[in-house]
Amino acid sequence: MNMLQEINDTLSALLEERGVDARTTYTHVTSLPPDGSVVEVEVSDPGLADELPRRLGLDAERMRRLRVVVLPRSGLPEGLIAASSVADVRRLPSHASELVTQVVYGDLAIPLKQEGEWFLCQIDDGYLGWIRSWHLVESSRAGQAEFLRRCGHRVGVNHSEALTGPDPQSLPVTDLVIGTPVVAEAGGRRGWVAVELADGKRGFVRRPHIEKRPRPGAISRTKLVATGLRFLGIPYLWGGNTPKGFDCSGLVQRIYRLHGLLLPRDSDMQSRFGSARRSRDLDELLPGDLLFFGRVPQRITHVGMVLPDRLFLHAYGQVRVNSLDPGHALFEPSLATDWRGARDPLGRAGHPVPGGVDTSLVTRFPKR
Repeated sequence: MNMLQEINDTLSALLEERGVDARTTYTHVTSLPPDGSVVEVEVSDPGLADELPRRLGLDAERMRRLRVVVLPRSGLPEGLIAASSVADVRRLPSHASELVTQVVYGDLAIPLKQEGEWFLCQIDDGYLGWIRSWHLVESSRAGQAEFLRRCGHRVGVNHSEALTGPDPQSLPVTDLVIGTPVVAEAGGRRGWVAVELADGKRGFVRRPHIEKRPRPGAISRTKLVATGLRFLGIPYLWGGNTPKGFDCSGLVQRIYRLHGLLLPRDSDMQSRFGSARRSRDLDELLPGDLLFFGRVPQRITHVGMVLPDRLFLHAYGQVRVNSLDPGHALFEPSLATDWRGARDPLGRAGHPVPGGVDTSLVTRFPKR
């Protein structure tokens, strides 16, 4: 076995032992030019950098050929914030690459490396991916925290826009989506609010489109349901987690994020979050509980959120309401046999949304 293959196999084994994968832990192995005599290994987890050489058991000669680099690379900004209403996060540094998730205006991304016009970033839910530089502006974590400290309002409708003046005929500054934090300033006119955005841009937003950011406190299941239903009819988008398009886990994550609780990004990750519901009786589940589906029990591939009256909300072609009750008019037979269980995300404290409801709790999602 050559050295490159041996390193890749060892890294795969270490990731499996740690229960993580490429969605939250970055590894990259390459032979360095000009002669390929040095093998460079980039890792986002310092623990891997410590364990890899020990696990490989290389002799002195091959050890001299190994270079392990712990990200982030030097010379990068401390932090970057999204400066587009929605910024795509891709698996590889290319517009043709898979969309894995999205960030919205003002979200913080920690850069780990740069390739041309693309940054490999880790976002607040731990996810890793590549974001095009034109969607980002430099910001320190302290700078973002200070903005969020001043920020008492957010966009409260699915879609809005900031305009150059308090008049619908004014030119647009940017479009905005629900949850985008804004600082409401003095100087608006009747029906309009002057706002500052996370990157310093200013504009005017219709007053009914702005709401106060929620205070820390218990999450209302009734309000979770109301938030979820406002997304009905939005098309399915693989990797989408905004009103411009949702996948199933992105929908659930966005609903809970708007109420101050940050869930993991994907359905299999969410199926390990919170507390398990032991009963499979639909009448014993509570609104806001999550239903998990998979063709085999060991592989969760779909998630929905429980609604009242034995119904659930999910992104399935579009955001829609269905039931697992064969006697219900909205029964979805294609999922009924794939139902693997339910969990309550409110069954533990979880991760607070950074800056979402309590700025004293702003922390970077821990690397694992």
